[in-house]
Amino acid sequence: MKNKVILLVDDDDDDCELFVAAIASLNKNIITTISNNALEALNNLKAATVLPDFIFLDMQMPYLNGAEFIHESRKVPELSKIQVVVYSSHSHEVLQNLTKEFESVQIFTKPNNFKELVSTLDSIL
Repeated sequence: MKNKVILLVDDDDDDCELFVAAIASLNKNIITTISNNALEALNNLKAATVLPDFIFLDMQMPYLNGAEFIHESRKVPELSKIQVVVYSSHSHEVLQNLTKEFESVQIFTKPNNFKELVSTLDSIL
């Protein structure tokens, strides 16, 4: 079975740690990489030879926020095909408003507990 490749773009180390632990608990063939900076992630993706299957993206980050990241990545044909999942502390309604202009973007609010995070990730992946 082919490994799924995930890029997590989030500047909160604690959230990244929790996300990686949740992915590991799924016992699926998933490779997770992390970028703490959306601008750096965008530049790395543009130069990459292997692209992720999913990008999990926080909305509030320095240098380039999540909406700006999506907008810029959609300008690059290869990157526009990657499924983006907005993963943020904003409420679902706020996330919908922030991402309504983008097609093929899933959203979910960062859950309050580990079990809920695992369940949500399992349903997406």
